[in-house]
Formats: sequence, structure tokens, C-alpha cells
Amino acid sequence: MKTNRAKHHANPGQPRWPPIGIAVIVAMATISLSSPGVAADDPADPTPASLFASGTKALGDGRVGEAIATFEALADRGVEDPVASYDRGLAYAARVRAGAELPGDLGRAAQGFEEARDLSRDPHLQADASAALTVVRSEVAKRRMRAGEPAEVDPGRSFASSLSSLLAEDTWAFLCAAAALASAAGLFARWLAIQSRVRIAGAVMAGVGAPLVAASMAMTLAARSDRLNLREAVVISASARPEDERGLSLPGATALPEGARVEILDSRGSLRRIRFGALVTWLSSDVLRDLARRQ
Repeated sequence: MKTNRAKHHANPGQPRWPPIGIAVIVAMATISLSSPGVAADDPADPTPASLFASGTKALGDGRVGEAIATFEALADRGVEDPVASYDRGLAYAARVRAGAELPGDLGRAAQGFEEARDLSRDPHLQADASAALTVVRSEVAKRRMRAGEPAEVDPGRSFASSLSSLLAEDTWAFLCAAAALASAAGLFARWLAIQSRVRIAGAVMAGVGAPLVAASMAMTLAARSDRLNLREAVVISASARPEDERGLSLPGATALPEGARVEILDSRGSLRRIRFGALVTWLSSDVLRDLARRQ
């Protein structure tokens, strides 16, 4: 503890991460994450497997600059892997913690963790990515509060998108089919039954099944629309100010928080129309980094 305090006093300009946040980042940075079958190949002709192996080794050895370059090379090759995205986020977060931060490092760390969480099917990796993302966004919120800017970093998705994302598209479709069968069975029983008790039960079943069919069908369509059309990105700049469709900064507009997740609504040249909570505006594509989606 004395060493840490001395370090902060000796470097007053260095960003101070919360103690819990430091512990989370350090703990996750020391975890060796590897994929089965990854092995180093000829360095003269690096493959994705060899790049991943060298990036993981560099990150474990504390050579964060080299690790970042390696994981970015993987991303440039179009490799979409949750572990690689997670390790890329860790590398950027480690550079911030080491006091060698470059502009955009927090946003790029958040993008890596968001992408890892979206791509992964492993609940443990999803939990680790969520914990790391919380640390990064807490740091962004603290910096914005010190600058007198709104501290909200993640306003969340729309209600419909949040609700449809609770279950997979196939699950919603199955519920829709099951509700339709139940409703049809209720109507059939009410039509054929002689006893009043059975007729009442059939009417109740049909009455309950009909709204369930409508709700589950709406969620199925919403989930399908998100899968086919939803495009999202993360803000990777601390000076991402809203612009108009001509690319001119809006007067008096507050910069969007670094590391914020936004929905891309439209693209026009080097500009993108985005939604951040209730705010719909234009941003330069240079301040955004797209999120890969699990197919």
C-alpha cells in the first residue's frame, strides 16, 4: 500500500483507478486465456493462431504495446473471436493502468470487452468481460464528473430491444408456436365439448393463448430484425461531439462519453447517424469502432 501511495504522489498526472478496479484488471490480466490447438507457426508468415499465441504471451509478460499491435493485426485480418477481443481489451486497459495511456485507449478497451461479451457463449468469459467493462466505464464516468460533464456512460438499449434480447430468436418462435397450439386446442375444446366445465376451460385456454401468440410473435420479429439489421459501435474518443449531417459540430453539444455503446442508424460518407439513449445525432466514423456480432 505504501508503494502505491508513493507512486501516485510521484506521478500526480497518472489516472487513478479505483482499488477494486485495479484488482479486477490485474486479476484478469494474469489469467492465461488460450484456445485449443493454438500453436506458434513460422514467424515469417504468421497465421491467426500464431498471432494469438504471441499476443497472449506479450500480454502475460507485460509488453502491452506489442500485445495491442498483435491483437489489432488479428482484428485487421477479420478474426472474430471472443477471447482475442477480450485480451485486446485487457491490453488497452493495462496500458492505461501503466500510465502510458494514449487517447482512445479506454474506448478501445470497452469495445474489446463489449465484443467479447457479445461473441462468447461461455458464461464465465461473459462475466469477466462484464466486470472489466464496469471498471473501464467507471473510470470514464469519474473523468467526466471531474470535467463537469454528465457521468452517464451506458443508458441501455430500448425497451423492445432489451425485452427481445432476453431469449433467443428460436426460443421466441417456439413459444409463439406453443401458444398458438394452446389457443387452437382451447377453441377446439370449447367448440366440441358438451360439459360446461370443459367449455369454460377451453375458453380460458384460448383467451390466455391469443395474447401470448401476439406477444411472442412480436418478440420473434424484433429479435429477427436485430439479428439482420442492428449495427452497433463503441465510441473510442473522448472528444466525440455530435455533428449535423454536414459534419459540423453542433454548438453547445456535450461530447459523447468514451466507451459508450451506440446504435448505427445510417451511414453517409465519413459520417454515421447514431442513437445513444434518447439522443439521435451524427458522428464522424473516426470516433467509432464497430462491434462484431455473433451469427
